[in-house]
Amino acid sequence: MNNKTLHIIGNEFTRNIAHSDDWWIHRLGIYEHYCLASLKNQTNKNFLLMMTLNYVPIEFQKKIKHILDASELQYVLRNFTETSLAETLSQFRDKYDTVYHTRIDSDDMFHKTVVDEIQSYGIHERKALIFQKGYCYDCRNNRLQHYFMPSPPFSTIIYPMSIYLDEAKQQEYKNFKSHDSLCGAMPYKVLSENKFIVNVHGTNRITIYQNDRTIFKGHENETEIPFTGIDRVINDFGISSDTYKNNIVHI
Repeated sequence: MNNKTLHIIGNEFTRNIAHSDDWWIHRLGIYEHYCLASLKNQTNKNFLLMMTLNYVPIEFQKKIKHILDASELQYVLRNFTETSLAETLSQFRDKYDTVYHTRIDSDDMFHKTVVDEIQSYGIHERKALIFQKGYCYDCRNNRLQHYFMPSPPFSTIIYPMSIYLDEAKQQEYKNFKSHDSLCGAMPYKVLSENKFIVNVHGTNRITIYQNDRTIFKGHENETEIPFTGIDRVINDFGISSDTYKNNIVHI
């Protein structure tokens, strides 16, 4: 990655579902103490955090902004029903000619070396960088297991800036809508193992803590991490296993 490249890490709170205040307090606690903490822990902070908001109550939009301000990371907020991507990133249009866009859900975690690893790869047109093997963490019950996703949401796609800012061209360029289809839609490189954690916390839409060993390719005989090894893994991500019980409101 060169100095004409902008690395964007995308977070979002965009579900068109009515939630209670307790739900928002819970999810923002998860975001601040897990996902955002893992981004603050990056050894390389040369990235722009882009938080996309939609259907988020004004009160909680203000709370998200406060959390991001306190992180001291460079960030932009975007409500995609009101502001285009080109408008949101207008100040960067003429400074950069390439974008690395990395996606991470707002309840999951990256290892502290992820940004360094992604940026170590040079620019290749229509190329995705993906992590397939990581961990799933049940933060309510302090359980940890190996986790494999053939076409995961933890992806980085390399775009020319002109294509990235045009959302119709961006969709045509990547040629998929759901991350499940990424590996069949464009060239990709698999990055190193054990660099992400999928977090299970009680208000996930889809993700669950799996008990079926057959889904963990390469780890069938060691799916679950022994209790004595959990803190070692979690701490290596810069996260404490006490975070949930100390800081998160249970709902």
